[in-house]
Parts: sequence; C-alpha cells; structure tokens
Amino acid sequence: MALLPLVRLLCLATLGGLLSAHVAWAASAAIVQVTAEGTSTVRPSWSPDGSRIAFQSSQNGAYRVLTMAADGSDRRAVSHGDVDDRHPSWSPDGTHLAIDSGTEIKREIWILDLASGARTQVTRLDAFASFPAWSPDGSKLSFYVYKNGALDVWVVGKDGASPTPITQVLASETNSQCTFACHAAAWSPDGSRLAFSDGDQQHVWTMRSNDGTDRIKVSQDDPTGRSHFPAYLADGRLAYVTEHINPGQSWTDVWAVMPGSGQPASALLEDVQVQGPFEFSPDGQKVLFASPRNGSFDIYVANLDANGAEALKRVSSDTELAPALAAGHPTQVPLPQAAGAPGNAAVAPVAAAPNAGATGIIPDGISPYVLALVGLAVAWGVVEAVIITRRRMRRRTVRSDGE
Repeated sequence: MALLPLVRLLCLATLGGLLSAHVAWAASAAIVQVTAEGTSTVRPSWSPDGSRIAFQSSQNGAYRVLTMAADGSDRRAVSHGDVDDRHPSWSPDGTHLAIDSGTEIKREIWILDLASGARTQVTRLDAFASFPAWSPDGSKLSFYVYKNGALDVWVVGKDGASPTPITQVLASETNSQCTFACHAAAWSPDGSRLAFSDGDQQHVWTMRSNDGTDRIKVSQDDPTGRSHFPAYLADGRLAYVTEHINPGQSWTDVWAVMPGSGQPASALLEDVQVQGPFEFSPDGQKVLFASPRNGSFDIYVANLDANGAEALKRVSSDTELAPALAAGHPTQVPLPQAAGAPGNAAVAPVAAAPNAGATGIIPDGISPYVLALVGLAVAWGVVEAVIITRRRMRRRTVRSDGE
C-alpha cells in the first residue's frame, strides 16, 4: 500500500515532465519538417483558419493533391485516379480547393469539393491554364494562361462564367521572356487589385482586378535581384521575394510593403537560404516553404521569430521532424470520390518517413508525446482507483470491527 502513493507521485512527475518537453519542443522547433515523401512534394498552401495545409506530391510521374493537419498528421488524399493535379488554392470558406489539371501541354482550372470529392471543371480554354487563386469573396478565380507563345493573367467566375484576359501579352517568347507561370496572381484583401510579377521576373506590380489598368510597381529597384512571388498578408501589406544569384553566392530577401502608402518596404526575412515561394500563415506567425535541404523536396514550417529567421539563414540549419512523422508516417486517408471522377485507381500510400518505420503499434499520426501522456494518465487513473478502493475497504473493515 505504501508504494501506491509513490507510484502516484511518479506518474504526476512524469506527466509534468512530458508536458513540459512537448511545450519545449513546440517552442524550440524553429524549422519543422512536416512531410517526408521521398519524392517531389511542393506548393504548400495554408487553409483560411491555419489548421490545414494543401500540397502536391509526385506519384508515378504525375502530381496528386493532398491535405494534412498543420503538424503533418491527418493526411488526406484529394486527387483520385489518373490525373495530374497541381497548385492547390483554398476557397475563402475552406470547403473547396481550386487546382489546375491536365497534361504538360494543356491544362484547365478545376474546383474540388473537399466534403463530397466532386470535381468541377471551370475553364475550357484549350490552352495551358495554371496557378488559380480565389478572390476574397469566393466568387472569382485569377489564373495564368499560356497560349500561342504568350503568357497572361485571366479572371473567371467560379462557375466558369466570363473568362477574361486581364493583361495583354504579359510575357512572350518573342521577347525572350519567361512564359511559364511560377506563382499565383494574388488578390488584395478587398478584391480590387491583383499583384503579379512582370514578364522579366524583375519587379512586382499591382493592377485593377477587373480590367488590368492602373498598374503600380511596388517592389524596390534592385539591379542584382529578381522580385516575384507576391502574397498579401492579413494586415493588407504585400509581401514579395527578391532572389539574388551571384557567382559563388545566392540568397533571398522577403519584403513587405503597404501598397499606396508611400512608405518603403520593410524586411520580413533577410539573407534566407531558401528561394521561395513562401506561404504565410493567416496569423502571420509561421511560413511554409518547400526545400530539398534533406534530400528530396519536402515541406517545412518555420516560425517567423528571431530563431526562425536565424535558422533560415543557414543552408544546413537543424530541422525538427514533426511528431506525426517521428511516430510513423501518417496514412493517406482518401476523401470521398464523386461519381464520374477520373479513374478508379486506388490512391497510392505515402512512403514511410526515413528512419521512422511504422511498427503497427503506434496509431498513425499520433505524437509520441501525446501517446505517452495518455498512457501515463491511464496508469495514474488505475492507481487512483486502487487507492480509493483500498480506502473504502478499510473504512468498511473499521465499521465492522466497531459494530
């Protein structure tokens, strides 16, 4: 009996220690790896509430779109069958994803319903349409179209109505410009403007979203860098990336500017050893990016604090493996597949995380900290139950003796 209180104290101490360790891990992990596919896994995108991440991962020569919790757990396959889906963009209400799908020659814009699995084709342009982005009110999509040697920004209703070019020959092969889109045209918070980079990938501009007029250059002039990857932040500022590539040296700066304020851009991140693009969390506290820093391209989350900024400056900075991966790679859970969706092939499972081979004992996607805490909580409950039962038996014995 004397051992039971000691066991109770030991359980309490261990519970406190594990909880402190889990909190310390969350606080100290400046850069966390949240995928470990062993293949090309890129283009992460935050859900509007910051709880989930959509991304694309290559499988059998094509890309599939998936979603996961922000810590890398609860993996869910969104693409089904023989498709090549890329560049997922969350609807403002978090219920749909816009993607581009097709071949290396022709692609169209589609909308995927996350609840039902239904796929709806939005455009039918017989061209190469890519990088969709939702307007803030969810009624329209911006995207790029490459056709006849030229690249332009277009806007279309989410129901496919009124597909309209907003630029006229933004980039052309005739001018030896880049005609391959590498980022989405970003909507301002009020939906009135679109941000984009020019055909030479040198500057970031904004324009009216309805007709492409009133172009304003927002990036700083920098003869040694290329500015692109615009993204509006929650506070209305426009962030963009400037890449510097010199012989024997390369680095990236991330700037933020309030369009129309007349104020100079301020640095969000400097001397970063990641090229971008970057996806900023809705609360502005974290940033998503894809990098081959540990071998193949995978997705990482970095804190936008002093520790995270410093870690991003180092090419070989230490990264933490998300608990969901350390416990055994989360299993892909297919979302509902709507009738008529392309193909009926089963979704291929995601490869196990390196050195983390699943044993079949630890449930998929469960952090080892959480599992240990639950186990100790159960053990503590058992000890408490034994102590209470013993006390009741002792009281009954005393009462019997008194009678």
